[in-house]
Amino acid sequence: MIKLKNLALITFCFLIVLSASAENYTGDFLTNGIGARALGLGGAYVSIADDATATYWNPAGIAGVPQKYQVCMMHATRRSGLGAFSYVSGIGKILPQLTLGLSWIRAGIDDIPIYYDVPAFDPEISADQRKNNPKYRPREEDFIPSGYLNDSENAFVLSLATRVAVSQSWWDNFGRDSIAPEFLFGVNVKGIFQNFNGVGELDEVTSVFSTYGSRGYGFDAGMLARLPDMNALFGLENAGGFAFGVNLQDISQTTLTWNTVPTLKESIPANFNIGLAYFTKLFFSRELILSYQWQERYGGQTHLGIEYQLSPPLALRIGYRDARLTSGIGIQLKQFRLDYALLIGDLVSTHFLSVLWNF
Repeated sequence: MIKLKNLALITFCFLIVLSASAENYTGDFLTNGIGARALGLGGAYVSIADDATATYWNPAGIAGVPQKYQVCMMHATRRSGLGAFSYVSGIGKILPQLTLGLSWIRAGIDDIPIYYDVPAFDPEISADQRKNNPKYRPREEDFIPSGYLNDSENAFVLSLATRVAVSQSWWDNFGRDSIAPEFLFGVNVKGIFQNFNGVGELDEVTSVFSTYGSRGYGFDAGMLARLPDMNALFGLENAGGFAFGVNLQDISQTTLTWNTVPTLKESIPANFNIGLAYFTKLFFSRELILSYQWQERYGGQTHLGIEYQLSPPLALRIGYRDARLTSGIGIQLKQFRLDYALLIGDLVSTHFLSVLWNF
């Protein structure tokens, strides 16, 4: 008979070995992305980053949010119902040129059932024995879990950003009516915590597993340049403008230390993101955004996104992310923006819902 506590330890060790033997997926829950608008655009958001979700995509972006305060909340579930992903962030201007952001990201799978000591599943029992001997056949009680495991992964992020803008009066000396360029800079300090535990019944006595967990701390840095529109450069009316963004995640790698004996350590590799976005109202005076992003992690991934403002409160989105299509919709309701995104997966699709509140 396999003891429930031992089974938890075996499962935990298997997950560690699996992550070490394959490509580095340490802290993989942080690569999912956050915010239904950004995800509907295929994650091509490092050069847009114009709301509270910038704490994830490019911390520099929070300095360019015009509202004094902004809060974003998101929840996502797979169509299969396996696992949940949540995000909450808030940003606010604490000084005229300094913006503060706080974020919480959580991914988890709760109530993972455990089964052990099931004779019918013994590999040494032949198919003929199962067929001819009732005691070797699955019983109803074999499908009653002996316990449950819970996996919880959390990240807490502190963001700081500042904005440097070219003087509008100086820019007007060029003799063309356009918005002056601005340059945004930001940093993240983050703490990452993972826990793996469970409870179950063994010999009619409730047994609590040991809690295995890890923790680590990391840093991100970003830059966002919003460039003048074509009117200033070439004298073209309503031709739009560009934004260029860079985000370096997990500078010098982020090390997670597990409370195991012996102590295990894993490192999240640094990830370089670079992107370019084009904004225009050339088509029917509605805003169109074309966005491109490349990230270094996992051998390099390409992200593409298109957003079109169908009407003042309604925006449609489509994207491409690592050979998968994404789509989304956004609705502006006074100080609230509701966003939905669908990420089409190989086996299951994931739905994302988020709400943004300006005040």
